[in-house]
Amino acid sequence: MKINQLLHKIPHGAVVTTAWLASHGVTSDQARKLASAGWLQRVGHGAYCQSGESLGWESAIFALQTSNDTELPSLWPGGQTALALQGFVHYLPMGERTTHLYGNEAARLPRWVSDAEWAGQMVLHSEKGLPAQLPGSFTDYAPAGRAFSLRVSTPERAILEWIAVTSNELLFSSELVDTFDGLNTLRPRRLQALLEGCRSVRTKRAFMVLARHARHAWYGRLELGQLDFGKGKRQLCQSGKLDREFHVTVPEAFLYAD
Repeated sequence: MKINQLLHKIPHGAVVTTAWLASHGVTSDQARKLASAGWLQRVGHGAYCQSGESLGWESAIFALQTSNDTELPSLWPGGQTALALQGFVHYLPMGERTTHLYGNEAARLPRWVSDAEWAGQMVLHSEKGLPAQLPGSFTDYAPAGRAFSLRVSTPERAILEWIAVTSNELLFSSELVDTFDGLNTLRPRRLQALLEGCRSVRTKRAFMVLARHARHAWYGRLELGQLDFGKGKRQLCQSGKLDREFHVTVPEAFLYAD
């Protein structure tokens, strides 16, 4: 392949792996030679970008999502990161921004990603009872100033992911509760499918309590009778009271009122 053709195929601002290069007719040896000649820049073991590119965490995710042939991504931006990207989280916790990634049990971050200062801090969570193949899980997100898009969690999936990895102590924090107040445009059909496929009873019960408290119109359109909430009582709050509808201990302000 001619050098100009290759450089034209690498999206602006993206990192590509040797697997991606091989799929475009460039061997590892050729990639090393292109890097030595200054056409490519090596950013880590098996990872390259065009020389002189400004990189960010999105650049790394592009490389990871395009390094396999599967239709579903092996890892993806989810939880509060996906909600923030789509305009649903209007403030972030104090301190360094963290990119929250989710993936299947086998997903790992390569060392070149973990070591890359330009990628910032990343945390990889397991899917926590939310299989990636559930309908309505992903949407495309095009980062500003980049010539590529990423697969990220839909808002409906992202809020469930965030709940799944949040400790009981923080479930009813202002960060989550305030975010719920802004989720008035969630799609009930998509939520229904995700909730029916979710295997975490804790995630489903906590979501329901928070959603009911937010009083959005879509909550009334969920078919609760189709959902498996498990059996027995669960404690989501140390000094709370029992919610009679979902059988969880919650702060008194979140109780179901007859």
